[in-house]
Amino acid sequence: MAEQPGAPRPPFPPEEPKGNLASNILAIVGFIILIVVVIWGLVNLASLSRGWFSSIFPGRGAAIEVSAPESAMSGTPFTLSWKYDEPVTGTYALLYPCTSGLSFQTPGARGSVGIPCGAAFTLSGTENKTSLTPYLSGTTDRDVPLSVIFMPTATGTRAEGSTSVRISPLPSATPTPPSTGSGQATPPVQPTSPAPTPAPTQSPTPKPSPAPASPADLSVRIISVSVDAGGNGTAIFDIANVGGSVSGVYSFTASLPTQSGYTYASPVQSSLAPQAHIVSTLRFSQALSGVFTVSITTADANGANNYASQTVNAPQLNYYNSYNTYPYGGTYDYGYQYPQYQSGMYPNQYTYPVNQYMPYQQQNYYSTYYPYAY
Repeated sequence: MAEQPGAPRPPFPPEEPKGNLASNILAIVGFIILIVVVIWGLVNLASLSRGWFSSIFPGRGAAIEVSAPESAMSGTPFTLSWKYDEPVTGTYALLYPCTSGLSFQTPGARGSVGIPCGAAFTLSGTENKTSLTPYLSGTTDRDVPLSVIFMPTATGTRAEGSTSVRISPLPSATPTPPSTGSGQATPPVQPTSPAPTPAPTQSPTPKPSPAPASPADLSVRIISVSVDAGGNGTAIFDIANVGGSVSGVYSFTASLPTQSGYTYASPVQSSLAPQAHIVSTLRFSQALSGVFTVSITTADANGANNYASQTVNAPQLNYYNSYNTYPYGGTYDYGYQYPQYQSGMYPNQYTYPVNQYMPYQQQNYYSTYYPYAY
């Protein structure tokens, strides 16, 4: 009999190779590690090249938030403040444009200090605020932009912020113009019944407006210059601030009428308040007849009153040969006779020179005297 074909057998499922699965897992892990390394390298590269890119492509710094009042009166101080998170250590500076008749002052260690226009003025303090006093001449208000600049000490990004303040000059009293007639006849006044007199009321006394502060003005005045019999001189002079603002530091020089023409230079003097003065006394030696002068070194606008002079009449003093001379070389007789002895003559006699004593001549010990002043 022929063999009958049976039913078809199902195919065996293919076995998954274990080696290929392990290779895939290792490849995925390596790819993840590679991605992490690339991301870490890019982050470090960006942090290292930030300064290099900022130097090639400088961008605008972060803005500083500056606050100030919208308006201010000339001669009245106001506060300028700002907010900024400093990324590095640095200083702040103030900048405002130059405007005719406008200036600013700020308090300093020795009084008010003028702030120059058109240049960055370094601000002191750590409270991120400063007091400004504007001075405006004229009759028109001015809108003044004020800029605060952050300047890093070493490297970093510069920041800037600004605001605007309207500065108003002091109001001046405007006289009321007198009324003029129209040339027409005045109508007759109709008689009216007397109106009841109201009770008088006291009106408040108006306060006078403050006078504008004038700039500082130092002046010098010589009180007296005298010389005693010993040649010691004393000069007394007065330095006053006749202006309306503090003077700031100053110094003075004085030309003393001495043998060598000594010039005294003072150290830096303290600031003087308005209408304040100080009396200085200068003493010196070896005074002669001449002219005593004193001059102030200051930055005020009026230099006509910064100099004063006065003639000095000193007694005739002899600073040379002030010692009495004693006559030397005199002959004195003591009244005693010494006996004379005879001596024999010996050969080869030696001849000794006889020392002749010259009379003593007095010399001047000093030929130049140096004065002192205090």
